[in-house]
Amino acid sequence: MSRGAPLLAALALALMALAAPAAPAAAPPPASIPTAPALTAVDPASGEAVALDPSQGPMHVVFIATWCQPCLSQLPKLADLEDRWKPDGYRLFLVAVATRQTPDRLRDLLAQGPLPGRLLFDADGAVASAFGAATIPTHALVDRAGRVVARSGVLDPPFAQAVESLVRKEGRVKP
Repeated sequence: MSRGAPLLAALALALMALAAPAAPAAAPPPASIPTAPALTAVDPASGEAVALDPSQGPMHVVFIATWCQPCLSQLPKLADLEDRWKPDGYRLFLVAVATRQTPDRLRDLLAQGPLPGRLLFDADGAVASAFGAATIPTHALVDRAGRVVARSGVLDPPFAQAVESLVRKEGRVKP
């Protein structure tokens, strides 16, 4: 083999990679979230650490910020989902990311009126990291086994359909 053979092989591989279809830019969602120990975030109203425990039923986790207009504009649609599916075991968590956030800013948001779901503060970023949430808003739908079964940057009809499907499948256990 000549001295140039490794260089030609590398060049051929690079050309094949360029000719291949581009992979999606976003990283795939994690297959499941850690469940032991449970992920926790802080309730800014009470200071209580709240466990995000998927075994308690379907969880819709939305990563938001008080300064994010697209996040805030989705609150009415989230309220509609909660009104429709909460009696069947749907649980909604609004997880505020740490970027330019403080517990005081979150308490101010709470003082403006009721929010859908439960507002939590991810002060150290551990929850966002576990969910692979790199942008806001990020919606993640988690089944009882802790698997992320749907993920989206918007609350669109396919995501709402995924919520309905999961709640019908794994919602409140009927006696």
